[in-house]
Amino acid sequence: MALPEKPHSEPNTIEGNSAQSLAHKYRSIIENAPEILALIDVEGTILCVNPHTEKVLGYTKSEVEGRCIFDFVHPDDKARAVQEFSETVQEEGERIPTLLRIRDSSGAWIPFEIVANNQSHDPAIQAVVFAARDLRFRAEIEDVILRDNADFGKPVEDRTTELAKINATLRIENQARCRAEKQLQNTISVLNATLDSTADGILVVSTEGRILSCNRKFLEMWRIGCDSSVGKDDEKLLAQVMEQLKNPNDFLDKVRALFADRSATSFDVLLFKDGRIFERYSQPQDIDGKIIGRVWSFRDVTQARQLELELRQSQKMEALGRLAGGIAHDFNNLLMLISGYVSQLTENPSLAEGHATCEQILAITKRAASVTKQLLTFSRKLPSEPTMADLNAIVLDMERILRRLLSDQVQLQIAVSSDPHPVWVDVSQIELMLINLAINAQDAMPEGGLLSIATTSELHSSEENGPGGNSQLFAVLQVSDTGHGIAPEVQAHIFEPFFTTKQLGKGTGLGLSTVLGIVERAGGHIKVVSELNRGTTFKICLPQLRDASAVPFGAPAELPPSRGIETILLAEDESGIRAMTRAYLETLGYCVIEAADGPEAILRSSEYRGQIDLVLTDVLMPGIRGDAAVEEIRKERPGIKAIFMSGYTNHDIATTFDNILHKPFEFPELGRRVRILLDAPATSNGNLDPAAD
Repeated sequence: MALPEKPHSEPNTIEGNSAQSLAHKYRSIIENAPEILALIDVEGTILCVNPHTEKVLGYTKSEVEGRCIFDFVHPDDKARAVQEFSETVQEEGERIPTLLRIRDSSGAWIPFEIVANNQSHDPAIQAVVFAARDLRFRAEIEDVILRDNADFGKPVEDRTTELAKINATLRIENQARCRAEKQLQNTISVLNATLDSTADGILVVSTEGRILSCNRKFLEMWRIGCDSSVGKDDEKLLAQVMEQLKNPNDFLDKVRALFADRSATSFDVLLFKDGRIFERYSQPQDIDGKIIGRVWSFRDVTQARQLELELRQSQKMEALGRLAGGIAHDFNNLLMLISGYVSQLTENPSLAEGHATCEQILAITKRAASVTKQLLTFSRKLPSEPTMADLNAIVLDMERILRRLLSDQVQLQIAVSSDPHPVWVDVSQIELMLINLAINAQDAMPEGGLLSIATTSELHSSEENGPGGNSQLFAVLQVSDTGHGIAPEVQAHIFEPFFTTKQLGKGTGLGLSTVLGIVERAGGHIKVVSELNRGTTFKICLPQLRDASAVPFGAPAELPPSRGIETILLAEDESGIRAMTRAYLETLGYCVIEAADGPEAILRSSEYRGQIDLVLTDVLMPGIRGDAAVEEIRKERPGIKAIFMSGYTNHDIATTFDNILHKPFEFPELGRRVRILLDAPATSNGNLDPAAD
C-alpha cells in the first residue's frame, strides 16, 4: 500500500500538536498546583500523584503509587481517617475539609488540610480526588514549587524527541496519533475533573491578561454566570467581581503589582461586603522556564473564621464564669459578716429605734447576695438544689422583699390562685427570677405604674409541646407592668447575655438571660407580649406536678432551733465569721472548738481527747480544703458528721449536697441544720442516712 501524500498528513500533524499543547497546559496546572493532588481508588490505594508530593514528602512516585494511603497517616489520626474515607466513598461529590498528619520520607509528621472528592462514578476518573495542602509554611511551599518549575523543561524536551521519532513515517505517525488522541482525551478529562473537584477556586491568566482556564469552584465562589470565561479579557472579569469586595482598590493594586513582577508570589486575604472571607494565593505559571501566565487560587475561609470568633467568645464566657466563681467566696463572706452583725443589732432590745434601719440593711444584703447568685447562675457555676414547692407559696413569701425593693411610685399587686401549684424547682432561683423581673419592670416605669404578679395553671396541648409530645399541665407565673414596652427589634435580643438598653452603669444585661436559664433548667418556657407605651407581660410556664400530696402547703413558719450539749469542731478561715458562728452556737449550749483552717482543724481533732460530734467547716480555705480536712479527720474519728459552709462550691465535694450550707445564711437556719444532722442516724461516712425520716 502506497503512503499518503504529504499534504494530507499536515492537518493531522497540526491538530496533534494543538492537542499536545493543550495537554501541556493542563499538566502544567496540576504540576504547579500549590498542594498535593492524588487519585485514590475506593479501597484506599494510591493510583497516581502529582510531582508536588515528592517536593513536600520526599517520596518518589514509585514509592507512593500502589500503596494504601493510610500507611502514611499518623496512628492517632488513622481511625478517624478511615471513617471519613468510608463516608466519602459512599456519597458523590466534595466532603468537608479535615486535618491529618502525614509522614514524610524522613519520618517527620506534617500537618495537612485534606479535601476529598468522590468521582468514582465518573467513567473517566473512577477514583477519589485527594487534595492536601501543607499547613506548615506557605512561603516554603511556594519556594519548592518555584524550584520544581525550573526542572519542568526536561520532560517536555524528552517528550518532543519521542514524538519526532514516532513521526518518522506516516504509518507510524497515524497509529501514534490515534493512541495519543485517546490518551490526551483521558488526560484532559482527568485534569478537568480534578480541577473541578478541588475545594479551591482556580484561575489561570496569561501574561497578556487573557483568561486561560478556570474551574467550576472559581465561578461558584465569585458568583459568575455559567457561561465560560475562558478566552475573555481579565479586565471584564475584574469588572464583574470588584463590586463584591470591601476594598476593591486594594484588590486591583495587588493584581497589577503581581503582573508587573511576573516572578512574584503572594498570599493575602479578601474581605467581601456580604461577610465572606477568601484567602488568595498566587504564583507564576511557567513552561520550559518561560513565564506564560499566573495561577490564582482562592479558598473560602468564612466558616473557619466564624468558628474562630465563636471559640474566642466561648473562651471569654468561660473566663467570666471563672471570675464569678473566684469572687463569690470572698464576697459572700463579707455579706455573711454584715448580715451577722446587723442581726445581732436587731436582737439588742436597747436599739429598738434602729430596727427598721437594720431590716433595710438586711434586705440590701440579700439583694447583694442575689447579685452573686445571679452571676453564678448565669455562668452555670451554682449547684442546683431542686425541691418540690408550691409556686403560690414562693410568690407570697417574696411579697415582703419585693415591696422593699420597689419604689413608692410602683404599685405591687399580687393575685395567686386558690389551688396549689406544685412544681419541682430550686426555690432560691425562682426567687431570684422574681427579683430580676420586678427590677426590670420598675426600670420600665420611671414615672411609676402597676406591677402585677399572678399565678394560674394551663393545660398545653401536644402541638404546643412539639411533635410527638403529650399534653402537659403547667403552673403559670405571669408578671406584667404598665411601662414603656419593648420595641420589636429589641425584643429579639432581650435574653442575650449582656444585652441591655439601659444607660452605662444602670444595668448588667444579665437579668433576663439569667431568668431564661432558670426557667429552662426547670423544664419550662417563657412567652413575652409587649407593646410600645402599653406595657410588657412575661408569662413563665413551669411543668406542674400531678401529685401535690407531698407538698407541705400552708406549713407553719419554722420553729426556733433546738438547743444541744454536743461538741462541734468549727473550721473557718474568716475570723469574723468564725467568732460570730462560735458565739451563736454557744448560745444554743454547744461546746465549740475553733480552727482557722483545714490543717489546724486536723490538729485540733487529733489533740482533743473527748468526743467530737460534728465538724462545721468552710469548703475553700488556705492549706487544705474543708472536705479534704474532714476526710483526714474521719481516719481517726470514723463516721463523724459534717456540715460544709461555702460562698461558692463545685460539684466535686465528696459528700451529698444535703450537708452543704450556702453563704450568706441566717444563723437560725444553721442551728436547725446542726440539730437535724446531730439527731439523724449516720452512715459510715458521716452523711445522712437516706432511709432515715
